[in-house]
Amino acid sequence: MERSGLSGAFQRVKAGAVEALIRKSVQRHFRGVYLSESACPEAGKPAILIANHHYWWDGYLGFLLIRSWCRQMVVWMEAFRRFPPFEAIGALPFPTDNPHRRAKTIRATVQSLNTSDRVLLLYPEGTLNPNPNELMPFQRSLHWLACRFPQVPILPLAIHIEPTYYQYPRVFLAVGERLSLDTADEQEFLRSARQLLQEHLLRLREQVAHLPAENDLQAHGFHTLLRGKLSIHEQPWARLTE
Repeated sequence: MERSGLSGAFQRVKAGAVEALIRKSVQRHFRGVYLSESACPEAGKPAILIANHHYWWDGYLGFLLIRSWCRQMVVWMEAFRRFPPFEAIGALPFPTDNPHRRAKTIRATVQSLNTSDRVLLLYPEGTLNPNPNELMPFQRSLHWLACRFPQVPILPLAIHIEPTYYQYPRVFLAVGERLSLDTADEQEFLRSARQLLQEHLLRLREQVAHLPAENDLQAHGFHTLLRGKLSIHEQPWARLTE
C-alpha cells in the first residue's frame, strides 16, 4: 500500500511537471489560444474528440482543451519513445511497427472509456497531414470505436493556427456538436465523419480570417483559453515611446 501511494504521488508530480511544460511552451510561442464550444463532454462521462492533425502543436493544444474541462486525456502516440514523460498525462504508445503494443494500447483505451470519464483525443487521419487544404482518409480505428462505444459521444475539434495580424501566431480551437452517423457501413461512416470535420475546420478558418481584435473574437463566441505573448508594439514600454 505504501509503495502504491508513493507511486501514485510520483505520477501526480510528473503529470504536473509535464502540464507546466506544455503551458509554458504554448505561452512562449503564441499570442493566445482561443476557444469556441458548441458542445462539451457531459459531466462524469467519457468522450472521444476527433481532430485534424496539421501542426506539431496539436497534442499540446488538445491536452490544454481537455484540462480546461477538468478531465484527464488519453492519446495514442506513434512517437511515444521520443516523449516518454507524456505517459503521465495519458499518452499511450501506438507504434506502426508493433501490432502487439498497439493492441495493448487499444485494450487500455477500452478500459478507460468503460470505467472513467477520460477524453480520448484521436487524430483519425493517423499521421501529421502536410496538406492544410484537405484531410486525409480516416483510419478504421474511429469506426471501431464508434461501434464499440455507441454511448460515448464523438465531438469534432477543429485546430487552426493563424499567423497574421500579430508578431506571434494565434491558435483557434472549435468544438462542434456530437457526430450522429450511421455506423452500419464502415467506409460511408468514415467518409461522412471526414467530411463533417473538414467542413467544421473550413468554417473556423473563414470565421477567424476577419477577426483581428480581441473584442471581435468575444463577440463571435470565442473565449481565451490561454494567454501568450504580446507583440513588441503592444508591450507597455513601447507605449511610452509614442
